[in-house]
Amino acid sequence: MLGVIALAFGLAWRQLRTIPLLVLGQPRSVGLLQRDQEAPFFRDLAANSGLPLAITYRTADSFGLKDSHQLEALRDGRVDIVSLRFMQNIGTEPSLEGLDLPGMIPDFAMGRRVAAAYGPIVDGYLQRRFGAKLLGLWSFGPQVMLCRGPVTNLQDIRGRRVRVASPGLAQLVTAIGATPAILPFEDTRTALELAMVDCAVTSAASANFAGWTDHTSSFYPLALQFGFNGYAISLRQWNSLSPAEQERLQQSFDRFSTRLWRYSEDLQYASEQCITGGACQGQRRHQLQLVPVSASDVALLQRLSRQLVLPKWSVRCNRIHPDCRRQWDATLAPIVHFPEASVPGPERP
Repeated sequence: MLGVIALAFGLAWRQLRTIPLLVLGQPRSVGLLQRDQEAPFFRDLAANSGLPLAITYRTADSFGLKDSHQLEALRDGRVDIVSLRFMQNIGTEPSLEGLDLPGMIPDFAMGRRVAAAYGPIVDGYLQRRFGAKLLGLWSFGPQVMLCRGPVTNLQDIRGRRVRVASPGLAQLVTAIGATPAILPFEDTRTALELAMVDCAVTSAASANFAGWTDHTSSFYPLALQFGFNGYAISLRQWNSLSPAEQERLQQSFDRFSTRLWRYSEDLQYASEQCITGGACQGQRRHQLQLVPVSASDVALLQRLSRQLVLPKWSVRCNRIHPDCRRQWDATLAPIVHFPEASVPGPERP
């Protein structure tokens, strides 16, 4: 009799139980992906997962937390799930940069392979250092360059001031002869308008949504980086779930991550068409000059990244994770096929 009562009590408790989750999403400035994909996903997550979730969803810009402090916020219990902005958090966790070294990923097919291979490595590091589990990886798509004046190739940025989002890309543009400016995304439109920077790097969709295209004339779609982001949950919250609940939640994020990959790829193509005067729906149409990407620029980008960025990143990452470069070599080097370090690099332009 007591066993029946205990079973009934347990069933009733599970039916009445709610799981509160404070979710920190992307800032509204990133545009369509946050508005049309992320916000609806979290709004409907309880119903779609069948879990008793009570979700409070806040955009990063409405929460009063710098996006460079997301991992500490997870570790300290200030939030439960974050839409993790990789480039903004590489100063805290260097393995995030290893996923997206300049020139390493030319297209979405390679991006998916890199995410599948290196995502588990990043997840292990996040769990050990920040008590955070990676629920999914996705990409904003190729991080491309828009410039105020004409450009014909990568070396044309020599002598110009270029907005970048990562130290690795800053190091690379410095090697070409440009001056890097690591500016917040939301400050870049004004910087372009006032000619404080000459060129700027982000995804095509984000550039158009944020109005960078109002103050630029050249569009150079060389994939400088690939704009990885992810979703991470505090291990404290994750471990409070039953195995069945964990499986349901993970399946929801797996499906959403797959959808975001497809959405980003479709959005990138549509945005490039809108930016360069092609067929355009749902975005502002512009007439920026489309600059063809040359094989020599791809080779230059990869050589500089392999010879300059990868070694310095390895030192930074090995200070935190002694096996960092070994793990990168074992998982990503066979996939990305960077030019060998022994191959002579180009002379400084």
